[in-house]
Parts: sequence; C-alpha cells; structure tokens
Amino acid sequence: MTKKRIGLTILVLIVALVGYSFIPNQFPVYETQVSEAPEGGHHVLIFGATRNSGFETAKILIERGDRVTAFVRPSSDRSQLEALGAEFVVGDAMDLPSVEAAFVDNTYTSVVTTIACFSCDPKPDFIGNRNIFDAAEAAGVKRMILMTTVGSGDSYDAAPFPARNFLKDILPLKTQAEDHLMASSLDYTIIRPGGLKSGPATGRAYLSASREAFGIINRADLAGLVVNIIDDNSTIGEIFAAMDADMVFPWSMM
Repeated sequence: MTKKRIGLTILVLIVALVGYSFIPNQFPVYETQVSEAPEGGHHVLIFGATRNSGFETAKILIERGDRVTAFVRPSSDRSQLEALGAEFVVGDAMDLPSVEAAFVDNTYTSVVTTIACFSCDPKPDFIGNRNIFDAAEAAGVKRMILMTTVGSGDSYDAAPFPARNFLKDILPLKTQAEDHLMASSLDYTIIRPGGLKSGPATGRAYLSASREAFGIINRADLAGLVVNIIDDNSTIGEIFAAMDADMVFPWSMM
C-alpha cells in the first residue's frame, strides 16, 4: 500500500470517528409514573437549593404549589429563593447538630441533596451527605433523593477518561456517600448526571438505569427529572443516569 493510500485511509478513519462522535448515544429509558401525592402535598427539604440544580428543583416545586424548605448557610445568598417563596433553615451540612436541628420540623415528605464542592477543604460530598442521611433517618423522614455524578460507584467506567481524571478526588467521596445511603433504612433514589450545563430546559432529558450511560444535560432539565423522581414511588431503591437525548460529549459542552 502506498504512503498516499495509507494517508487517505487514516484521514477517512479520523473523519468517520469525528462524525460518529457527534451522534448522541441512546440508552434504555426509564419511564417515570406519578404516584399518589402525600396528604397535603409535598414538603421538600433541599440541601444545595441556592444555586444550580438545587435551585431549579426548588423553582419547579414551588411554582406548581409544593412547599420547599431550603437548608442554607448563614452567608448564603437567599434572594432568589425568597422571591420564589421558599422557607429556610440555617446551618452547615458539615456540622451534624445543625443538620439534625433542620429536621425538628418533621413535616417533610422528602429530602433532596445536591451538595458538592470541588474547591472546598474538607469537601462535603461524603461527610455532608452522610450527616444529612443520618439526621433524616433519626428523625424518621424516609424519602431521600441524592444527586451525585456518572463515574460514582458502579458507573465508574461510563465516565469518559477526562471526566474521571478531573474528578479523581471527588468520585471516591461520592461513592462513599452512595454506599452509606444504600446501607441505610431510607427510601432512596440516586440520580447521576454526566456533564452539566446552564441553559433553558430542552424537554429532551431522560433517565436510564444503564450503568454504561453517560451524557450531557441542562440543569433545568435535570431538576425536572428530580421532581419526577419525587413524584414516583417506583423509583425508590433505584439508581439512574440523567442525560439529554440530543447532547453528546464533548461537543455539547462547548
């Protein structure tokens, strides 16, 4: 084979691989269903509600008429949540007594935790979430939704190498949090988004129970999936990846 033909073959392969990488992967879809709402509606305690996916979740819940209490630090900016009509308890997820104090109001029908911090020392991804799980269990609040990431636990191989490398200090902590939750008596659901973006909801997001699933998702869509999980008791004991059917890694992150 001539050098020219070899070069042409390599070029064709590169073009084919690049083109293939623009095609979204479709994984088995988990279809959520609406369970009977709790008497008096939902009252959701959210950790991490002041920004990103936690805020978007609070927004959906409040706008549809549910009650939301946000666990916030004393220094947190509450202005957006106040405008929505959220209620507040003040504390620090790394301080177990202040987390326990948040559960004095035992009218919560479910708890959502999205807490994570890449730059914090110590990081709250395990200790903070462990405090939340332990406090909820002691208070008798059963329903728990934990947001981690693809790459945690048994989804490690599903995350692209760049993501695994970037999150190498975080993934073990998120895995510990998942393991602690699964070992508890709580009615848990774990949701693992892949790459996260800020933008309006596309309406194309979905959940998959596949441990090979990885994709990109807007936080507004992710919040919608979290609310669907809150509404669906059949998701108890399940772990899902969350992604958008039309987004592909890494191009959709640009």
